[in-house]
Amino acid sequence: MAVFALVAVLWIVFGFQQLGIIDTTEYGNWPHHREGLKGIFFSPFLHGSFEHLISNTLPILVLLTVLLNAYPRIALFVLVFIHIVSGTLVWLLAPDTGVHIGISGIIYGIAAFLVASGIFRRDRNSMAIAIFTALMYGSMVVGFIPTAGVSWQSHLYGALSGVFMAIIFSKTDLPHPTEIELEKTEEEKHFFESDEPHRGNES
Repeated sequence: MAVFALVAVLWIVFGFQQLGIIDTTEYGNWPHHREGLKGIFFSPFLHGSFEHLISNTLPILVLLTVLLNAYPRIALFVLVFIHIVSGTLVWLLAPDTGVHIGISGIIYGIAAFLVASGIFRRDRNSMAIAIFTALMYGSMVVGFIPTAGVSWQSHLYGALSGVFMAIIFSKTDLPHPTEIELEKTEEEKHFFESDEPHRGNES
């Protein structure tokens, strides 16, 4: 439900943009300019065209749904961290060549978190999610290539933020050992332990 609410907000905001109620440049992330600081928070909700919004709608629907369901305890923290840190890095490090808008930086951050979590956690569920994400959205790597009119910096810093979160939370919410794994542990324990009581050296 929360995912659809977010997407609804994106579309409503875009409608306001088209009606001239919201000034895109006023709320965009403008690097190195004090006026652009508010864009760290608001720019992901803005989009430059209908095509731009369409291209971001399905990925945010799918990836955010996966994040919320696979990692419910940490999902909100991960999402907020990616949002704020990637936006801050764009404001600090991106060149002053224009205003950055769009939620694609957060999309890249979630995708990177899901893939990196599979690598660092190495449990069955996380690895399955990582493979699914890589197969579905692996082509997004082209978004790291510097291209005129594309905020590749948002993509890069979003992805780095996601990987950082995956490292930080690599030991959080790990699945319980399966029955087979528990049995194996017990077998190893009995193998190394002797049934006979330990006797001291006799002189």
